[in-house]
Amino acid sequence: MSENGKLPRVDVIIHPVCLRFRYDKDEIVYMFAGNADQQLDGMETMLGIEPSQGPIFDSNLGFLPVASTILIRGEKTLVVDPGNHHIGAYSMLRRALASRGLSYDDVDAVVTTHGHSDHAAAIVQLRGKPWILGKGEFTEMEAIEGKAIIDAKKSMMGLVTEIGGDEPVEIMAGVLAVRTPGHTAGHISLVVETEDGRVLIAGDQTMTRSEYEDRRFSQWYGAPQLEQLNASLDKVMAFEPHLVIPGHDRPFRPRNA
Repeated sequence: MSENGKLPRVDVIIHPVCLRFRYDKDEIVYMFAGNADQQLDGMETMLGIEPSQGPIFDSNLGFLPVASTILIRGEKTLVVDPGNHHIGAYSMLRRALASRGLSYDDVDAVVTTHGHSDHAAAIVQLRGKPWILGKGEFTEMEAIEGKAIIDAKKSMMGLVTEIGGDEPVEIMAGVLAVRTPGHTAGHISLVVETEDGRVLIAGDQTMTRSEYEDRRFSQWYGAPQLEQLNASLDKVMAFEPHLVIPGHDRPFRPRNA
C-alpha cells in the first residue's frame, strides 16, 4: 500500500490500435481491421506474406501501431509506455493525462516495458523524469535507432533504473517489475495490486488476448524467442492476475480469474 493506505489505481489512458500500409502503384495504401489478431499477423496472412519470404521490414507491409499507455497512481504517479512519436508530438499523451486532471509535471517517473518506438518514442515528452526499463533494452534500441540517438534520449531523462535478475523488483508500493524476455531481451512487465484485484501490465510479452489464453504468438518469432515467451508467460500467470492489459489489445479478465 502507499503511504496514504490506499492501493495503486491503474487506468489505460490510450487504448491500442494498428494501421497497416503498403506501397502500390506510386501510392501508400492504408488498411485497418478492428480485431487485434487481424491487425497483426492476420493482414500478413491475407496478403500472402510469410517469414520464409524474408525480413518483415522488407515485406511491403508496414504498420503504424499505437500501444496501450497506462497510468498508475499510488505513492507515485507512473506513466507506462508513453507511446509512439505521434502520440507525443501531437499532444495526445498530454491530453490523455489532462483527462485525468494531470499534466506532465505531475508524472513522477516513466516505465517502458521495452524500447520499441510504438511504446517508448514519446518518452521525450517527459524530459527529466526518472526512466525505468529492463536491463539489456538499450542494446536493442541502439541496434534499431543507433547509439547516438539512444545516448541523446538517456541524457535528457532523469535517473535511469534498469531492472535485471530473475526476482521481481518493487518499483513503488504495490507495483512489481518482472523480467519477461521474449519479445525483446530486456522486456519487463508490471504486476500491480489494486482495490479491484491484481493487474498485469504485460507490454508485448502478451500482445493480444489470444497470446495469453491460447499461446498463439506471432509467426515472426523464432524458436528461441518462443521458448522465452512461453517461460515468461508461465512466470506472469503464476501471479494469477484478475485483469491483463496487453500491449496491443483491450484489457481482459483471464478465464480462470
